[in-house]
Amino acid sequence: MTHQSAKSGTVCNQLSLPGGFMAVRPADVDADPRPTRRRGRPPVENLREDRRAQIIASALAVFAEKGYEATTVSDIARHAGIGQGTIYRYIGSKRELLDLVFDHSVEELMSAAQPELLTATPPTRPDEFLDRADAVLTAVDAALDRQPQLLSLVLVEASAIDEELKLRILGLEATVARIAAGLFEQAQDAGLLRHGADPEVCGVLATKLLLPGGLREVMGQRDPATRARYRDAVIDFARHAFFVEDGSR
Repeated sequence: MTHQSAKSGTVCNQLSLPGGFMAVRPADVDADPRPTRRRGRPPVENLREDRRAQIIASALAVFAEKGYEATTVSDIARHAGIGQGTIYRYIGSKRELLDLVFDHSVEELMSAAQPELLTATPPTRPDEFLDRADAVLTAVDAALDRQPQLLSLVLVEASAIDEELKLRILGLEATVARIAAGLFEQAQDAGLLRHGADPEVCGVLATKLLLPGGLREVMGQRDPATRARYRDAVIDFARHAFFVEDGSR
């Protein structure tokens, strides 16, 4: 039996118990205990990371097309298909966004080269070392074919901004030189490097050899034949400049 409390207006159920006693409890005890689902858009996992990646990708495209100075945040928002206010929820300023785009570009190029750089088997002949270097350059070329704006931003736009980013460009060059020096140290340990050659100096020289090819990429001279000819010339120069002749060890 149910009745309504005169004081509270609460609907109650009366339950008969042994001995004629009556127990009273609110009628809503039997209600579904599960929480009511809120209306609106369901939560999306990793939304913040995905949104930042979307903004960075659009900034990379617009910076490469229009240049940093001529680009506005509204340009980037329009390219991304979002509101300008949304960008400021994730990024503090256009200058901060440039840093993120620079880091993204470097990470993409390094990620392309990394599988070849991390080959576990050390070289035993100069040709093995040079084949490995050729594989690294081929992987980077493939990354630039997919996103040609990566190198343009790293080498041109970023170097034209301010002293801080210029130092970051030099830091990137130093990082590449250290990686190359590490490879030359492996070659030296295997007896492949010319007698008296300094792996650190070889690393710097090898890095400088890549700059003309990089500038050609920036200028849009990306035809496969020219690229392959330049890469072959660099590999041939490295073979005679840095390594002992096969059979002379």
